[in-house]
Amino acid sequence: MLVLALDTATSYLVLGLPHAERAIRLGRRHAEVLWGELEAFLHQAGVGLGELEGIAVGRGPGSYTGLRVGIAAGLGLARGLGVPVTGVETLEATALRYQGRVTVAQTTRNGLCYAAGYRIVGAKLETLQAPHRSRLNELHPTGLFALDQPPSGKALVHLGIEALQAGRTLIEPLYL
Repeated sequence: MLVLALDTATSYLVLGLPHAERAIRLGRRHAEVLWGELEAFLHQAGVGLGELEGIAVGRGPGSYTGLRVGIAAGLGLARGLGVPVTGVETLEATALRYQGRVTVAQTTRNGLCYAAGYRIVGAKLETLQAPHRSRLNELHPTGLFALDQPPSGKALVHLGIEALQAGRTLIEPLYL
């Protein structure tokens, strides 16, 4: 299944396909850059819009504006192309970059962070601590600690394919 993933929940714009991924640190400029980067990414990957069979969108946690940019883009693409769309968790896709126990955290502008804990074995993810908001100095990471890292574009695709095959086509933003 050829699924395009996009995530704008963090300071990165992350794009993914089963065979390609791109992460660009943008700060808060996602709306300015998304469409041009998406066009270049698909061209470089040799994929036309008409070939896509689904869209996976990072649903956060993340900034309100960042999530809205990505969700609106994903919904617009899916409706325009007539393909299904689903939401996937940004922190899970970040954790899937690693193996073993990992705590993933994304800092926010107000001195807080979004964090979660996972155990990764192969491509299987087990949630040890659900996504929550905390102060960075109050976190008690177990295993590897990944701070402000972008989600994996390929992991977003993998999670999206699983969700679409299970019939989950709801995108509900995760604001903590």
